[in-house]
Amino acid sequence: MRRACEALCVALVLAGSADAKPRFAVVDPLSPQERATFDPRKVDTLPSWERRFSIQGQGYKYRLVGQPPSSGAATAIPTIIVPIRLTVPDPTHLGPPIVFDATPIVSHVIASPLFTAGRRLQFTDSMLRTEFPKAPDAWHTLYAPTAGPTLDVAMPEGGTLVIPSKSGKKFGYLVDSDPVNQAITFFLHRNADPHTLTIFITYNSVESFAFGYHSWVWGDRARNSALVYIYSSWMEGIDDAIGFPSPDTATLSHEIVETEHDPLISSVTREWGNHFRKNRCFQKLIEVADAVEDAPLGLVYSYEMGTQDGKPYKYTVQNMALLPWFTREKPSPAQGGAYSFPDPAILLTPAPMRCVGK
Repeated sequence: MRRACEALCVALVLAGSADAKPRFAVVDPLSPQERATFDPRKVDTLPSWERRFSIQGQGYKYRLVGQPPSSGAATAIPTIIVPIRLTVPDPTHLGPPIVFDATPIVSHVIASPLFTAGRRLQFTDSMLRTEFPKAPDAWHTLYAPTAGPTLDVAMPEGGTLVIPSKSGKKFGYLVDSDPVNQAITFFLHRNADPHTLTIFITYNSVESFAFGYHSWVWGDRARNSALVYIYSSWMEGIDDAIGFPSPDTATLSHEIVETEHDPLISSVTREWGNHFRKNRCFQKLIEVADAVEDAPLGLVYSYEMGTQDGKPYKYTVQNMALLPWFTREKPSPAQGGAYSFPDPAILLTPAPMRCVGK
């Protein structure tokens, strides 16, 4: 009963708050002690490059997926989209199990601006070109998606809170996220390649601690390789159940852009504050989407045109902070002197040198 009560309380807060919005996480597989000596350059994983910078004499670094702008090279990252099909026992015990199946929306994921060039470039590549406007025209970092096999996960009784919506669709809040996380880890160790990004998608359902996160696991016992992956939810038609517009691509845009800028959770800067929470100290990691996630929802979301089932469709994406915001460069060397993307009006100045409190 305690678990059910906790789930109900969490769900009511999520759906009923006037400031309700998605929650995100970074899942670091290393302990603080391991992180202190970890060298991503010695790990076989996605191709990446590192740049060092300083703020007031203190050195920092960031690592991005792909090749450096000076290379003028185009990098294609093999990307597997793995839909998760959740089978949830009917909480009333009166009907068949409830199924949340992401398989049918994989084509929508691939057709989104994250993987299909809209106006000109893939969403993440467009952000990189904004951050490095002087890069050669041939320089790109692209994600080449293919549909992976459906990952079936049977949820335990009481492990999912199911909330109906007016559209007739249901929202699944995973009180017990362990079955999904265990299935993801098992899949990675059985199927993943260190040079491939694996993206796991749930449909109209979310893990209890985050709508999405990015992380990696060791690819071998000797700890010579790393398997980079993303978990993301995809939601549509359940606005009233979650308390805000169903964000379709927004959560995945958050996670894929953060993975691009921090694949092994090693991109660090001077501690920065939450611009939308009175500069309250947040973290040192360069998590480009986290800097905007606490903005009013109208500032968090942006929109990009794409196609869905062959028809024009307006996808929801998230606004991000650009690298100069974290490196405290003034003026910003990004295109147009911007500090945020795709809407340059979200952040107009770099992060302050010091943040306040905790």
